[in-house]
Amino acid sequence: MSRPYGPRMTVFPRRIAPQAAGPPAWPQIAARWQLWRWLSPRLDVVLAPLAGASVLALLTEPGDRARLGVLALCALVAGACLARRVAAQAALLPLMRHAYPFMGPFLGLAGLAVVELLTGAPAAGPLDLLAALAVAGVVGGPWASLFGSPPPGGARAAFIGPPAAAGRLALALDAVGSRQYVLVGYVTYPGAAPGAAPRRLGELGELARIVAEHDINLLVMGTEAPRLAVFSEVAESCLGLPVRLVELSSLFEEVFGHVPTAEINASWFLCLADPHARASAAPLKRLVDVAGASIALVLALPLLPVLVLLIRRDGGPALFTQVRIGEGGNRFRLHKLRTMRVDADASAQWACPDDPRMTRVGAWLRRTHLDELPQLFNVLRGEMSLVGPRPEQPQFVDRLERMLPFYQRRHLMRPGITGWAQIRCGYAGSDIGSAWKLCHDLYYAKHRSAGVDVLILCETLATLFFERESVIQPENATYVLADER
Repeated sequence: MSRPYGPRMTVFPRRIAPQAAGPPAWPQIAARWQLWRWLSPRLDVVLAPLAGASVLALLTEPGDRARLGVLALCALVAGACLARRVAAQAALLPLMRHAYPFMGPFLGLAGLAVVELLTGAPAAGPLDLLAALAVAGVVGGPWASLFGSPPPGGARAAFIGPPAAAGRLALALDAVGSRQYVLVGYVTYPGAAPGAAPRRLGELGELARIVAEHDINLLVMGTEAPRLAVFSEVAESCLGLPVRLVELSSLFEEVFGHVPTAEINASWFLCLADPHARASAAPLKRLVDVAGASIALVLALPLLPVLVLLIRRDGGPALFTQVRIGEGGNRFRLHKLRTMRVDADASAQWACPDDPRMTRVGAWLRRTHLDELPQLFNVLRGEMSLVGPRPEQPQFVDRLERMLPFYQRRHLMRPGITGWAQIRCGYAGSDIGSAWKLCHDLYYAKHRSAGVDVLILCETLATLFFERESVIQPENATYVLADER
């Protein structure tokens, strides 16, 4: 697939190296660079709303221009702020990242249309709204992402950890061709294991000098680094410098959209220990599930009888029922339209896109995901959700729980028809494929929200009308399974 890119990064003129003695010296940045540095990441909430509001004001009657312009500006700013809540996830999806620049303007203009309808405010015509949508989307969106190419430049990163771990990170960034961050080198500490790696920048005690001399924007702390020593050094020497510190797992979430399960421990799951947040989000998610499943069933009712007749041409049943593991480890019966031959082996096997057991109609159903339609009844019964981890068979779950640390954590969520792992990884197909999907299931567990669910549903629906790009593969298997090192 096209490489995923997160927030745009701008590289500014190189800073002056520090003097031999004294704290690092940072020159004054020219006013024009300061303005651009502030404005560049805010195009979608500043320039885009101004451009869209200006278009609407120019296209309306002269007496209503000021009022409609102000209303449109407020609506477009509000829409941009809402869209920003899922900006990181949209940038990682092959189809939605092209649509994201228009998401904020669409939300804002839809809200403006509702306000006009309810209050009788100056009304803009449909063509006027479309013109404002197009202008705001083009102005606010990164030009590079619109055409599928990477953004120019990248932030300069330094890794704090042993050389071998730095080498693995360099290979991972190179494997996906990421230009969001450039790994300048690594910083060692007393007791670090030797090994071949990218350029050594210095010791942990020289962190301020390293940041100043090499224009470091980001410090990445590896799993094996002495955390207390790193925090102490950053607090003593780097708090006044324009650099931020992140853990390796956070970098992977931002750049790659998954959690490196081989690099985390139980402390990572503290981010999920918030029962109040889960309790407040559950009613809204259930409402979306019931409403979405009901609407989908109504739309699919004319199609279901036709699909049933096509499937039954070989004399077998139209529905296929299988036991799966759901939320809390509870078993439930999952329903699908049958895609396999009647005489196919019924034992537990990994599914794959070119499974030889599939019928001709079944292959088409799998490709369009129409075989999942009966699972909408599972959603209405509360056994599944529209969005969540894919439920697996008990035989697979028993083996994967013994092989993969943290695999049981995916059962904290209700399984889904589609999900973050499904749209980015496709079929598991093997134990290593299940480990790869687990990395994405944990990412979804941390970042799930109503906005992310809507984004995933839109990406899933888009695959019905547009050719899907190839699913992504692990950048480095050592981040998925520690045994691969």
